Amino acid sequence: MSCVHCGQPLPEAGSRSCPHCGEPVTPSRAGLPPEVAKAASSAAEATRRAAGHTANAVKSVLEDPRLRERIPGRSLALLGAGLVTLALVLSMLPTFHSIGVGWSVVMLAGSLLIGARELHAAGRALPEPVVRAARVAERPIFLPAFTILTFVQAILTLGFGIVPLLWLLAAVVLGYDQRRALAAFVAEQGSPGPAEKRLGRWVLAGSLVCVAALFFSWGYGRGGYFVGGIQPYHVRDMQMDGFTRQYTDRYEYRFTPMMNWVPAYAASGRGRPYASGVLLGLGGLVGLTRARRMRASLPPWVLPVLAGVVTLWGIAGLASAIGPWLFLAGALLVDVAVARDFMQRPRAGSGA
Repeated sequence: MSCVHCGQPLPEAGSRSCPHCGEPVTPSRAGLPPEVAKAASSAAEATRRAAGHTANAVKSVLEDPRLRERIPGRSLALLGAGLVTLALVLSMLPTFHSIGVGWSVVMLAGSLLIGARELHAAGRALPEPVVRAARVAERPIFLPAFTILTFVQAILTLGFGIVPLLWLLAAVVLGYDQRRALAAFVAEQGSPGPAEKRLGRWVLAGSLVCVAALFFSWGYGRGGYFVGGIQPYHVRDMQMDGFTRQYTDRYEYRFTPMMNWVPAYAASGRGRPYASGVLLGLGGLVGLTRARRMRASLPPWVLPVLAGVVTLWGIAGLASAIGPWLFLAGALLVDVAVARDFMQRPRAGSGA
């Protein structure tokens, strides 16, 4: 066994630090070269540092008293709901991308209910029908579910522009607001065992690969003329008067099928049908692998069914592009982890 920091051989007896460089000894997998282990350790440490810096920056902005004092009730949920509403309003303009009529109605209704609830809690006078409707948002599951849906829309619309930025900001604000509720929920589930930790790590890794695959190309459109339209045509009329000709120019509108040209394009996985449902399924897999008590109360086939649906969705989109194959690789990681857990659960129950 070699040290992952300096590459020097370690003594066979267990030691907490390397005798050559003094760095703490971290166990590495058998057969893994020291250079690869060192690079992986450095990459993991850099990722942790970047995540820590990002979290501190988000905290310093959202906890700034100058920002919180301008929000009624100092409510970050109200700020997140307002950002969602603004993104939806801008999406109605022709130059901005929309998330679809169905999702727009759902997200707009949720943001308005949360806004009414937070304003009422801050002491603002609201009409009684609005207050009664806002009581729906007082249920404990409402705001976490709305936060998850906001994250889904932020992933599906992520890109350059005002509307994607608003969705991303809304997801960050709502996620920061719900961090304590999530931490409390995880704490209520109890400490996971080694097998459950391993299951959670593999499912999370596979889900992240699947989400990243949605940003790659899943196919190409050839382009062409579609629908057609009305287009002005230049017409020249000729009149004969003895030996002379007289021309009159005018324009008339005619229908032409060659008007609306759509160029060739690369389509990402986020534009495929039911992409939002697949993201929700991946989120459900990650959440259930960490909610051990909730998972124990559900039938054992729930995780395999969710993993199978995600895999079938990826198989249905297989093409000569990197996106579906990368998605399938992540889905297979999830499938293997879920299958191993499914086969081990009956054995644990029989030995109890």
